[in-house]
Amino acid sequence: MKKAILLLCFLTFAVSINFAQKTISGNSGSTRLVLKPEYKRGIPPNLFVNLSFEDDNGNGILEPNENAIIKLRITNEGKGPAQGLLIKVNDSNYDSELIINDGKKIPYIYPNQTVEVDIKLSAGFNVKSAEHKLEIIITEHFGYDMDPAYLILNTMKYLEPELVFSGLEVVDIGAGTGAIIEDGQLQAGEQVKVKIVIQNIGQNIARNTQYEVKTSDKNIYLLNNKGNLGDLSIGEVKEFWVTISPNKRVSTTSTLPIFLSMSNTHNKGNLDKKMLPIKLNQKPPEPEIVKVEADIKSIQESVARFEYTSSKITANIDNVIDIRQVAPSKTQRSNSVAIIMGIEKYDNFVPAPYASNDAEIIKEYYKNVLGVDKIFMFTDDEVSGYFFDDKFNPNYGELQKAIIKGKTDLFIYYSGHGLPSKDGSKVFLFPSDGRLEALDTRGYDLNTFYKNLESLEARSTTIFIDACFSGASRASESRNIENLVSMKGVAIKPKVSQPWEANNNFTVFSSSSFDETSLGFDPSETGLFTYFLCAGLQGKADANGDNKITTGELKAYVIKNVSELSVKILGKQTPVFYGNEDIILGEY
Repeated sequence: MKKAILLLCFLTFAVSINFAQKTISGNSGSTRLVLKPEYKRGIPPNLFVNLSFEDDNGNGILEPNENAIIKLRITNEGKGPAQGLLIKVNDSNYDSELIINDGKKIPYIYPNQTVEVDIKLSAGFNVKSAEHKLEIIITEHFGYDMDPAYLILNTMKYLEPELVFSGLEVVDIGAGTGAIIEDGQLQAGEQVKVKIVIQNIGQNIARNTQYEVKTSDKNIYLLNNKGNLGDLSIGEVKEFWVTISPNKRVSTTSTLPIFLSMSNTHNKGNLDKKMLPIKLNQKPPEPEIVKVEADIKSIQESVARFEYTSSKITANIDNVIDIRQVAPSKTQRSNSVAIIMGIEKYDNFVPAPYASNDAEIIKEYYKNVLGVDKIFMFTDDEVSGYFFDDKFNPNYGELQKAIIKGKTDLFIYYSGHGLPSKDGSKVFLFPSDGRLEALDTRGYDLNTFYKNLESLEARSTTIFIDACFSGASRASESRNIENLVSMKGVAIKPKVSQPWEANNNFTVFSSSSFDETSLGFDPSETGLFTYFLCAGLQGKADANGDNKITTGELKAYVIKNVSELSVKILGKQTPVFYGNEDIILGEY
């Protein structure tokens, strides 16, 4: 009897809870208990947010049927909780095909707590090409709101492929043909094979390309007249064969009624019933191929970037290190010399952003961390004319006077433009007043630079170069890439000498590979490579915690961090290192 009473009480309680859940939720079909948080005013929070943007293909542009995420890492560094946070995103340029999944709510962020939130974006197939200024707003229940930040995001409409007929060739010799006269022409009563050449001259891949050849004349027979060519990339040319046989009843002297149609997955840029230039007793014209390249520049100029004014907002990196704070190390190099070059302003080119800042900051690191004895710094118009030869020529240059062979430690730093030759076989450092037309005489070949430095026979030589040699200018979140050499598609394959292969004390740190762009870093107002170079020398690169920074540790730290962050800013940048990884640069 007691068990029955207990069971009845339990069932009554369960029914009561279920009814309460339904009542509280306001939806008779719901069984979820919804409680509204009770917020109480207290010590205010202090909110900081880090922003980053990721899209499916990583090019920084939202394209048809592509998804992206705005990532927010919100940290409360105050003493009181942040309560009732709401995240909204306002679009300056409404497009029904751009869906923004905002309206995220965060009940609490407690002191020293970090909450990560993803705002998902998706573009439909019919999205328009436009610039969207997305205002990211984070409000707090008691008004301790964040200042707004903005993501400048470009959407790009579907760039169509364009399938075109390029030409054909008549073959009347060989298997499957039956010629009356073997002359490369089509006569009535013959069976020939026709090679048809097509090309995609549009600005997108033509996927799953289908072809079909038809005729409106029942006296013309076609074989193997339809098929699948697969994908055609931008500018790609493909060919296929069709067997054609007009009988003796075909006697026209005009173009035969034979038509080519082509289609692809999205039915964009198709070719519809193109009459082929085939006549009896007449050779067709030679195929004509058009040179087509992807419009990379327009894409590079449209990558997503953040804009913000508050010091509590950062983009792409959680905590920007103050690299201008340089703590002295224990290292002192009594017989050492350094030359630092930072060229930001060029007479005949766009500036190299932050290059003069790089030089000023590196000077402090050479002095306080590396313990260099004599430092010579040159910026902007001080690096002009035949500066490089005047300084680095091993026979009469000024630097050779300061080197005691086998005893002096030599340090070199260069920040500025690098330029490739027209054929891409050489790359050059460049003075502030240099001209592209005088690249061979006014620029300084990197091969020559390294050979001359090795010829000085210093005890050790350590070189840092923050420059790109791809022909593009230094870019950042706030500055677009500029083409310095007015050429497209230059393959940079210089034959740079490698003296370090025979010299264990010759070390080179370079900011990027020859075909990449070296970026600027707006938060620190330096090159991205220089930023992590300095952060590493501050001690961040000390992987084993022995209070020593080796070349190997600095290499690993710089390559990892530059590679990861560059993708979030504008494009992949991969630093390059050559040399001995066991040299101690600084000791704390």
